[in-house]
Amino acid sequence: MFSYKKSKFRMDIVYPNKMYGGVYSLGPLIIYNLVNNRKDWFCERVFLDSGKVTAPIAGFSLQYEGDFENALKMKTQSINFAGGPLVEMYYDKIIKYFDFLVLGDVEAVMPLVLEEYEKGISGFITRIEKIKGVYTGKTVTRARVENLDDFYPIVQPFPEQINTEYVFGKCFMLEIERGCPFDCKFCSLKRFYPEVRYRSLKVIKIIIDEGLKENKVYRVVIYSPSFAHPDRKKILKYLLEKKIRVSVPSIRAELMDKETLILLKKCGLESLTIAPECGQKLRLKIGKKVYDESYLRFVKWCNEVGFQKLKMYFMIGLPGMTKPDMEEMVKFLLAMKKEFKGRIYVSINYFVPKPGSEFENYELEKKKMKAMEKFIEKSLIAFKVKKPSIPVAFREWKFLK
Repeated sequence: MFSYKKSKFRMDIVYPNKMYGGVYSLGPLIIYNLVNNRKDWFCERVFLDSGKVTAPIAGFSLQYEGDFENALKMKTQSINFAGGPLVEMYYDKIIKYFDFLVLGDVEAVMPLVLEEYEKGISGFITRIEKIKGVYTGKTVTRARVENLDDFYPIVQPFPEQINTEYVFGKCFMLEIERGCPFDCKFCSLKRFYPEVRYRSLKVIKIIIDEGLKENKVYRVVIYSPSFAHPDRKKILKYLLEKKIRVSVPSIRAELMDKETLILLKKCGLESLTIAPECGQKLRLKIGKKVYDESYLRFVKWCNEVGFQKLKMYFMIGLPGMTKPDMEEMVKFLLAMKKEFKGRIYVSINYFVPKPGSEFENYELEKKKMKAMEKFIEKSLIAFKVKKPSIPVAFREWKFLK
């Protein structure tokens, strides 16, 4: 682990939300490791409920709309920069609140920024404007790491005492891929990661060995948008050999087979999470090209392997969504319930258009949303449902407009 040393330069990397979520965020961990591995530098992580921004330069990781307001309250007179998914989507609006933003792969940006900072504060912002991936309100460029094998944030600290709010417990975050091979119309991920990149199996094994030894943990959380890595079975087998528990926050049902599910179960995974989004007809229209039969086959394998919990994510208020589409979604859910022998948990959210997605100009209509919500309440009484929130959806939609 890194320890405080008398350094010429200090940076705070800030996750402007609760620590129990922030410790699992990979972006801050990348910067934390990059900075602390550099001679004459020291970096600390700061959270909304832990630590305080005191360094002369502070970076903010903005994951969600609510993080933005927290970040503004936490800012000091330091040089302040920001990055993360929210920045990628709203860079043109967020830049007015920060000295600069980081777009794209931070590993390709931060070493160059630190090098310029070491030369002195005078003219610092002007000098870094030339760096690809640094945005100051002028030219938009996104940095890209050519080879993900070149660097990994091995040191991943946790507080000594944690509680049940830390959903994965003490663990090691393992990013095996970056970007997504799929192209759903409602998703803006392709905007900042236009192609999917995979870490090599050889390097992933080294990362696992070093990460477990350094952090002294016995659980690995696989960090990936879709768990599409071509060597995913080999990765799971390696983790199984090391007797390490594994969590995979979300998977694509159409990429699964019985062998993969058996490996996940042997690695200690107790529940699975998938996102069908809606019924088949509308699902295909919005670019998620997965047929109901794929989900039903997936559930059949889940039964055979012995999984008892399945969480499913859906959206209502999608562009072009009609009452027949809602009825089809309910029919699909009932078919899944009939097939699955365990317990199904349903999470429903309102569709919120995101910048950079094909539906970015779609407008929310409160009247339609309320009608859909009532339909859901009546139709899904057989399920444990996490209901959507109209105020939250509108706050996200109106963000910085």
